[in-house]
Amino acid sequence: MKAYKNILSWLDNNILTVLTGILIVVVPAYPKIPLADVIPGYIVRLRFEDLLIAGTILIWFVQVLRKKARFAWEHVAKFMAIYIAIGALSSLSAVFVTHTVAWDKDQLEKLVLYLGRHIEYFSLFFIAYSGIRNKNDIKKLVAIAGATLVAVVVYGFGQKYYYWPAFSTMNREFSKGMLLYLTPESRVMSTFGGHYDYAAYLMMALSFLVPLFWLAKSWRTRLIGIVLALMAYWSLIMTASRTSWGGYVTAVTILAIILAAKYGKGWAAKKWLAVMTVSMVIMLTVGDLSERFFQVIQNASALHQIIPWVPTGKLESYIYQAKDVLYTLQNLKTVLTQPHTAPPKNAVALNNLEGVTVPSDTPPVPTKPLPPDVTAAQDADRLRAATASATATASAGTKQDNGYSQNALKYGLSVAIRLDAQWPQAIAGFEKNPLLGSGYSTLSKTTVDEFTDAESTDNDFLRMLGETGILGTLSFLAIPGYLMYLGFVEYRKSSSLFARVIFLGSLGAVAGLLVNATYIDVFESSKVAYTLFLIAALVVRMAELSGDKAKA
Repeated sequence: MKAYKNILSWLDNNILTVLTGILIVVVPAYPKIPLADVIPGYIVRLRFEDLLIAGTILIWFVQVLRKKARFAWEHVAKFMAIYIAIGALSSLSAVFVTHTVAWDKDQLEKLVLYLGRHIEYFSLFFIAYSGIRNKNDIKKLVAIAGATLVAVVVYGFGQKYYYWPAFSTMNREFSKGMLLYLTPESRVMSTFGGHYDYAAYLMMALSFLVPLFWLAKSWRTRLIGIVLALMAYWSLIMTASRTSWGGYVTAVTILAIILAAKYGKGWAAKKWLAVMTVSMVIMLTVGDLSERFFQVIQNASALHQIIPWVPTGKLESYIYQAKDVLYTLQNLKTVLTQPHTAPPKNAVALNNLEGVTVPSDTPPVPTKPLPPDVTAAQDADRLRAATASATATASAGTKQDNGYSQNALKYGLSVAIRLDAQWPQAIAGFEKNPLLGSGYSTLSKTTVDEFTDAESTDNDFLRMLGETGILGTLSFLAIPGYLMYLGFVEYRKSSSLFARVIFLGSLGAVAGLLVNATYIDVFESSKVAYTLFLIAALVVRMAELSGDKAKA
């Protein structure tokens, strides 16, 4: 009986720490398998992690009332409270002022759902903050996060080479919980709902791993960091995510600049060049990421519109050199990647799709890819069906006169959807009410009464401005901005390797996410948002526990 009471007492004292560890595992590692509809016909569905978080919030609330847990009321928490208040005002404005949300049950439910989702995302900060009582807790939770990263990367490897199943939320049908398999060309998503949020997660992980092996003095620690970083980077390349790769490069560059102040420009330059050289070689020779970059820079006139300060003549020279490098590496890339079965060229030609997509745009399919000994005709039929599914998700605004828009032909379908439809709609939403926006879940509609089954802007800054205006955007961006400031200030004070890696890694991860947000609604992705606010709690508590700092 006494042992039983001791167990209950221990659990009472440690329950939030235990639940934080469980969330660190479940958030990235448990697939997005739906349990029930939240709103009939809507892509956002109830999942296991929602129930786990709801139960954890209840326990956290009880523990706070019993004074068994610390309540976070510092800068990050205050910014969150301000954002939620502005989000509520924006929602009221959408219904009663701008009338961008109809007085309709489904539309009102969507409005409340998105405000509630942000509260749910923020809740992980408060839970983890209360669950971290000392530095030993932080070390245990970081170890759990590292083991989870390995498991997620290994599962992605299984998806790519052994046809382990995937669950996607990339379109309405997939989000119903359809069991999917990657084709040889599909982008790896591991346990995430899509390649883009998996790539953002990997980018955040690399932001911690790179400074780990840069700063570690022990060869064992350095080796662990390098091996984990190579695993994560290989997976990042397999997602073929251009913006997450750009976020990774940005994060590593910022970290090198910061470290140069302490260790010298020569030291930092050598470390940065070594990492960037390996990164570029892998990117150019493995996977389809280089092809996706090249899709955007097909000609000098198209590229000149993106970077107009560079003369067209120089751009033509750069493009020629880039082509030369890519063609030179093509044979090596073929040897290294060893594709399963190259599809017939005409198998993916559908409505001139070849001109606006690359092979990695092929979505996963609900049946296992056929083995190599099947006939070419059978394989062509399967790939044609998969390609048709991909085109069904594209915006109608990208097509003109039974063909594709000029943006699609210049930059590819992915960029064109943003330029032709999503970004202009977000700007229009912002113009309706610059201070508070047009309200959550209003940017994909063409009429006020329309019920859209998904929301996407593919630029989180424009989405914030469109939905919650200047006030909502500034209050939300104050959170990552403060986390970067805190990471920088605390890094300069810290002396231990562990603390430095935590502070530098968080700074790099947030900087990378801000780059990612220029092309993806990354802060709206549940697994990425959960991870970000777990990191936020880790950084704030580490700062508080590092000395007399005291309040974050």
